Amino acid sequence: MRAKLVIAGVLLALLGAGFYWYSLRGTKLSETDTILIGDFANSAGDPVFDGTLREALAVGLAQSPSLNLISVEKVGEALRALGRPVDTRITRDLAPKLCQRLGATVFVTGNIFKDGGGYALRLDAANCSGNEAVADSSSGASGKGGVLHALGMAATELREKFGEDPASLQKFDLPLERATTASLDALAAFTEGRRLVRDKGAMDAVPSLKKAVELDSRFALAHSNLAVAYYNLNQNALAADHIRRAFEAADRQTVRDRLHITTLYYDLATGDVQKAIKSYKEWVQLYPRDDIAKGNLSSEYFLIGDYEEAAALAQQALRLDAGSAAWYENLATAYIALQRLEEAQNILNQAFARKLDDPSMHADLYALAFLRSEPSGMEREMAWSAGKPGGEDTMLALQADTEAYEGHLKKARELSRRAVEAAQNAQLNEPAAIWQGMAALREAAYGNVEEARKGADKVLDLAPKSRDAQILAILVLTRVGDLRRAQTMLDDLAAGNITNTIVQSAWVPAIRAQAEMAGQKPLRALELLDVVKPYERGQLIGNLSYSCMIPVYLRAEAYLGAKRGQQAAAEFQKLVDSRGVVGNCWSGALAYLGRGRAQAQSGSTNAARASYQEFFSLWKSADSDVPILKSARAEFAKLR
Repeated sequence: MRAKLVIAGVLLALLGAGFYWYSLRGTKLSETDTILIGDFANSAGDPVFDGTLREALAVGLAQSPSLNLISVEKVGEALRALGRPVDTRITRDLAPKLCQRLGATVFVTGNIFKDGGGYALRLDAANCSGNEAVADSSSGASGKGGVLHALGMAATELREKFGEDPASLQKFDLPLERATTASLDALAAFTEGRRLVRDKGAMDAVPSLKKAVELDSRFALAHSNLAVAYYNLNQNALAADHIRRAFEAADRQTVRDRLHITTLYYDLATGDVQKAIKSYKEWVQLYPRDDIAKGNLSSEYFLIGDYEEAAALAQQALRLDAGSAAWYENLATAYIALQRLEEAQNILNQAFARKLDDPSMHADLYALAFLRSEPSGMEREMAWSAGKPGGEDTMLALQADTEAYEGHLKKARELSRRAVEAAQNAQLNEPAAIWQGMAALREAAYGNVEEARKGADKVLDLAPKSRDAQILAILVLTRVGDLRRAQTMLDDLAAGNITNTIVQSAWVPAIRAQAEMAGQKPLRALELLDVVKPYERGQLIGNLSYSCMIPVYLRAEAYLGAKRGQQAAAEFQKLVDSRGVVGNCWSGALAYLGRGRAQAQSGSTNAARASYQEFFSLWKSADSDVPILKSARAEFAKLR
């Protein structure tokens, strides 16, 4: 009952204080017109209003399916182009200059000032071309607690004056104190977190976003932004927890944000890929000019290995917002997977030309250098990452894979150890576990059973609740023959992730196939791996840029075990032909050896010799004691 009384009391106080609207004739905006949101003049003097009212106004106006707001990323890019800091306040004097660069139609600025014992707010909309007023609205609040509600009402009136249909206004009009938070302090922390994500990256933003949800535990937008920050840091268990908490606060979300949070919930929490894709498509249909809907949908197609569709959607998102680093990263990564290396390089160059930067872009540059056989390029990115939390561990792990790709296992072990340590120092326990898991799987594939088993134990110590860490540990234990323990863990994984598409349709059958091969049942393994085909090219572990295509490698081994050499050779060839997807993973290196074994099995001796020699050339400086290398040399000797 008290909540209703507080809300009703605020409304009555507003009316009693002389709440009023004053409007100009207004201007009807078309679907191609764009709006630049400027800053509020804080004449009230309270610093809690700085930045927060602009953030809240954007949420209020963004509820409209018919209005097109210019993103903060685009505004920051325009400010940089004008030689100004990205945190420059957008005043009525500066707005027309930004309008011209951004191609905006109108700009909106605001003012808040003390009015007796309360506050008065005013929104002013002006035509970008002539700096002429086209609409304004004013509202008042009896106290600080009513400011956001009053601002929301002002935003709704402005939407009406911009020509939005009354039915749309009724459907898409959640009060701002519910769409964001009733706590101005929480909103201030959220605003700061959003700024840090844009200016410095997810790592720096996490503390402010955590503070926002500590101040308001049901602040849905703060939870969802924190989930995305954790996801981008490969902290997927934390990402799932926060997006679940956002999803549960359904009454605290606008229609647009509900679509966003629901898709992220299916993506990060339940892992239901098909539901996520369906929800993203609904979002795209309702808000066709929303770059986030299309950009995030592109990420979904990485999971299932449809890089053409991922690239197409990333392109569309980039056309809508050329100031978003994420869409450059998505497009470049998709191009690399498709082996369109020059196009990937060009996209990254465009991002850097716009003064955008992010560890993922440098990971892409490293990948390009690897695929082009340019050691100096890889070294340059390694040097760039030194001492950078969230960047150094990733680059060390990439370099470890490169060393292992060439058979330098001792160097790879040391680099992986350093990657794990760097991630731990940055309090990134889940990435630390993933780097340890990748290293352990590499050891297992190369025949170092005890090293692999010890590595699997370390994985579970580092992040016992991480789904991806569990997957890697189970895969390693299954490969080294610790089947009983692996089976128990796999049963728990499957039971705990019933709706997760990648777990149920890719990893569970793949791991069971590995167990069948350990039991000398390759035909049964092939049956299990058949259902994995739709996902075999996908990025199946964490938020990593590349996939080892492990199901394909396992299928190739199963064909070898079934004495079907030609089919085995075809599967190994898939890995050879998919360098953009496989990257510098161990499976890409061992594919040459596997193809040689398959060719020998099918009687193609000359072809087998050539494949073995290609492998030996790749491993010309490899550590001599690697078990799989010893086996390869013995096999090759018998071919002569």
